[in-house]
Amino acid sequence: MSTKFYDVLVAKEFEVTEKGKTETKTKWNRVGSAWPAKSGSSLLFELFLIPGHRYVINLKANDSESNANAEESNEEAPF
Repeated sequence: MSTKFYDVLVAKEFEVTEKGKTETKTKWNRVGSAWPAKSGSSLLFELFLIPGHRYVINLKANDSESNANAEESNEEAPF
């Protein structure tokens, strides 16, 4: 089974003047890669600007009570 990778993109708007008209355009720059975690409940990503540091996006909905408990317990991350 192969792992699916996704591009991490950042949008940058700029203005171009053609024939006397100013037009706003958007350019998308690839700044990193992302992939699903083994658990399937989060997405990991790494930015080209800071290689070797991985970030996590939790895809599950968080309740405010469970967030407060996690902050108080100082437990290690489950990954």
